[in-house]
Amino acid sequence: MRRLWLGTAAVMLCLVQALAGGPIACAAEDAIGEKLLPKDTLVFFTIPDVSEFKEQFDKSSSGAMFRDAEFQPFLDDVKKKVEELSQKVQDELGVSIDDLLELPDGEITIAVMEKPARKLSVVLMVDYGDSKETVDKLLKKMHEALESEAELSKEDVDDVEVNVFTFKDSPAENPFKTLAYFNNESYLVFGSEVAALKEVLDRWDGDSDDTLADNDVFKYCMDRCKDESGQPTMKFFVNPIGLVQSGLNMAQSIQPQAGLVSPFLPMIGIDKLKGWGGASYVNTGDFDSVSKSFIYADSPAGVLNVFQFPATEIAPPKWVSSDAGMYFGGNWNVVGAFLAIEGLVDQFSGFIGEKRGALARWMDKVANDGPGIHPKKDVLDLLDGKFHVVQGIEAGEGDEPPVQKFFVALAVKDGAKAKKMLATVAKSDGSPVESREFNGETIYEIDVPGGDQKMSFAVAEGHLVVTNDTVMLEGMLRSSAVSPLADSAAYKKIARHFPAKASMISFQKSDAQFKALYEMMKNGENQQFFEGVDLQKLPPFEVLQKYLRASGSYTVPDKKGAMMVGFQLKEGDK
Repeated sequence: MRRLWLGTAAVMLCLVQALAGGPIACAAEDAIGEKLLPKDTLVFFTIPDVSEFKEQFDKSSSGAMFRDAEFQPFLDDVKKKVEELSQKVQDELGVSIDDLLELPDGEITIAVMEKPARKLSVVLMVDYGDSKETVDKLLKKMHEALESEAELSKEDVDDVEVNVFTFKDSPAENPFKTLAYFNNESYLVFGSEVAALKEVLDRWDGDSDDTLADNDVFKYCMDRCKDESGQPTMKFFVNPIGLVQSGLNMAQSIQPQAGLVSPFLPMIGIDKLKGWGGASYVNTGDFDSVSKSFIYADSPAGVLNVFQFPATEIAPPKWVSSDAGMYFGGNWNVVGAFLAIEGLVDQFSGFIGEKRGALARWMDKVANDGPGIHPKKDVLDLLDGKFHVVQGIEAGEGDEPPVQKFFVALAVKDGAKAKKMLATVAKSDGSPVESREFNGETIYEIDVPGGDQKMSFAVAEGHLVVTNDTVMLEGMLRSSAVSPLADSAAYKKIARHFPAKASMISFQKSDAQFKALYEMMKNGENQQFFEGVDLQKLPPFEVLQKYLRASGSYTVPDKKGAMMVGFQLKEGDK
């Protein structure tokens, strides 16, 4: 069995090496992966043209970084290590690295489907172009590696020979009992089930209308994720409810009781989550990269209504400093979320014979115990839905690791009531909360178990604040003059690409977030990432910093779900 896994892993590694390092080759104008897969495919990932991806990556800031002379001493160590590891692959397969690098870069597609029924199967499709001789050598070596571990049979499917390896003595818990493949028209296609390969071959002529490309949800997601730059460098699609149902189908074959779960899916609204798809673009327009994804949830119900984020005007408040490494803001429908949860609790309470209003009764009970705080009336009803999050990484003292700092501010409708609520909690019997006065306001603090940090709470600038960054909280309470993030050139350059109204937005300075981690990695006690790779050869952070661009993201609602866009600038202020 060990030889089986070594042989199979070696072949897969060679394919990855070839796709990552080969020269530029002519590829089909349109990737055909989605046209060869059934409409009910559960998971789909494709790089339509690996050589185009490489070409665009080389033009990006990351590509430029890897060509920087100051990175070469470290990269030379890495290359030597890769060559050592690659030698083992060459010894196993008898194919030189040069042969592998001559494999053309075409399409690579990975998919998961429920074929046959109650079995998940994985399919890998690779377009190898004109390198048939090298591929034949790889396949010959794979046959030799598997001959003592698996029985080989052959099937003829639509005049294409399919090779099927059935593993001997495969453990009962291993869901993959076979490895099948066919080699046809410059395409090498692997599958964990013969039935999955038959699905691909049934669509080989391109005249089927039962393909993933014809799936309405898939088409809608891909249409929303189009970019004016043209062909994406990567696409993906996931059928969430399909995965859940397939999992239940598989479980039901072992435990029939699993079938009882299916009727609950519509009740909690999971059946409405029909798709999640996206596409990425590299070196496009003003951006180093753009990623778009779409969650398809038509007429959301049940638990999905907890995640309602109406579009509104969002910007960093004046107390968020331009020194902030990361800012995230949004607008949450708190009332809608509570009603969704209340409805779900009432539904399930009915199954156990309880009357409606179980959640309300529980909250009344909580309000009568302890500090006497009613979760809805005294907390949820105070929130207006807008929230702001600031994060940063602070270098540790000495050999201590960096500390993740966070600052969460929830906008409240009534600051006086929010202050009263915090005071009530702090004064309750047995409360571990301590309080202190600062600039006319009260800060409440509690020790974090297992460390020297404290969590701080306060009401300031119309927000309920929860943070481990006391310095930022004191600055907010002091109303001291800061250079606001919203007025900075770096933020303004990102914000120009935000819509006027959004559900959520974010801004990140990659250099600020990464610096402490980089310095720790470079200067820490353990500089041997791999034996022979010396992290001290990494250049000063300033060399890396010039390649780290500011980035932003936003989410907007759609009639059929929500659209998320993330982007990184090519150049400009950090």
